[in-house]
Amino acid sequence: MHTLDQRGAIAALRHDELLDLRAVRAFFGGLDASTIYRGIAAKRYPAPIKVGPNASRWLRSECEAALAAMIARRAAQ
Repeated sequence: MHTLDQRGAIAALRHDELLDLRAVRAFFGGLDASTIYRGIAAKRYPAPIKVGPNASRWLRSECEAALAAMIARRAAQ
């Protein structure tokens, strides 16, 4: 049985897309993987979701939110 939080997350995922590292790199302008991971450590980019022992994916909505926050910071300067 799913908890209320899990049900909300499941409902939200129905309208989201999982991106692999290649797609995330392209989404953020072709950055190197090491730059993406440094940005994750610095909280600039969203952390991946482990979907398997050797597989991670990112939610498109979280990548879009991170990019929107970068744009908002730029506009505030």
